[in-house]
Amino acid sequence: MMLSCRVFQLTANPFRPTSEFSCLAYTDGDNDVKVALRVLGTFTDITKYPIEALIHHHAVALADRLLRDSTPTGAGRTRRAVDPYSAIESALVAIMFEVCFGAAGDGDRLLYAEIMQMLHDMRAVLPTVQSIDMMPWLAPFLRGPLQRYTTSLRRSHQLTRAKIDAVVSSGVPDTPTCVVHALHHACLAKLVNDVDGAQCARIMTIVEDLVGADSETVVHFVHWVILYAAKYPDIVQERVRDEIARTIGWTSTPVAADRGRMPYTEACLWEIMRHGCLTAMSIPHSALSDVVIAGYRVPAGTTVFVNLYSTGWDPDVWGDPATFRPERFLKPDGSQVDREVVKQFMCFGTGRRRCPGAQLGTLQTFIFFVVLMQRCAFSAPHGRELSIDGKFVMTNRANDYEVVVQAAANDGVTN
Repeated sequence: MMLSCRVFQLTANPFRPTSEFSCLAYTDGDNDVKVALRVLGTFTDITKYPIEALIHHHAVALADRLLRDSTPTGAGRTRRAVDPYSAIESALVAIMFEVCFGAAGDGDRLLYAEIMQMLHDMRAVLPTVQSIDMMPWLAPFLRGPLQRYTTSLRRSHQLTRAKIDAVVSSGVPDTPTCVVHALHHACLAKLVNDVDGAQCARIMTIVEDLVGADSETVVHFVHWVILYAAKYPDIVQERVRDEIARTIGWTSTPVAADRGRMPYTEACLWEIMRHGCLTAMSIPHSALSDVVIAGYRVPAGTTVFVNLYSTGWDPDVWGDPATFRPERFLKPDGSQVDREVVKQFMCFGTGRRRCPGAQLGTLQTFIFFVVLMQRCAFSAPHGRELSIDGKFVMTNRANDYEVVVQAAANDGVTN
């Protein structure tokens, strides 16, 4: 049942241990979201920012690192199995840090590593913290994890704020070259009577949202992509490479415009996202007014979670949801992605509060997927069966796995 998203807004949960900090995800109004959309729109516009080249550079670096890490050592000829997660995270987070802050300078590598460590520490206790969100009476019994989460969040906020201040103090050009520049311009243009700087500080926290969201959702999705490629080589690797050979070839740099020429490749990405159930549950919303949903009365102010899992696994919609079948996202003749089917799968949410990073996220995953298929072949280690089970925290992450990586058979010439 589809409802207008104007019935709900994102809620500022009074039990959140992070309530001392601003957060785009939990803001009560639309203004910050509009600012985020405008800024992200600038940095996904290939006529204004070289985002495709930046993504491609790090996608190639990821492919090369995986091939290098899987290289046999000693006299043996068997390639080593590798866990790709750390390499994926390093590549994708580097993109978001550069988009947010500009090209890395002296000391930035250590700074970014510390920010990521704080995010890792927060995620390690996040299931416990989430239980406190739902059952606040548990807080006195879970002070340790709660303190660890809050301390890590506070330190991450301090580090990010210091980097933002450093970028601004070094000079903001008229034409922004990073998200911080663009947000600074937005603050100057939109804010009035911001005497203590609180409004600008709130808008600047959009940077923290972008880094946190990208290091969660896009990293986990590319991790799923490699797992599915190794698990279903005939369905994923063989057919996607056939499409690459017919369209852009092995040495061309994939760009956003190629998605229309590569429907099966795009369909694979949608099906991996659906079958792997990357986003099983929305962040909490609240009812703006009393509303009746399917006969149930929901009073104003009620916290509401959207079951996104159901949009991808409802047998009445998908027929055989447990089957991995990319063709379900194609029109009958296979020539195009069926956008009506994609609309049924609300992985980015819907309406005015749809994920602001959806466009950037889909661009990153498309380019990374194509580059990996151009350059790498993935397989399960000898004698092992790959599992597609996952573990859900904020998103559904694939369980740890290892794959063998070797150069793709058609990778005779590097880009």
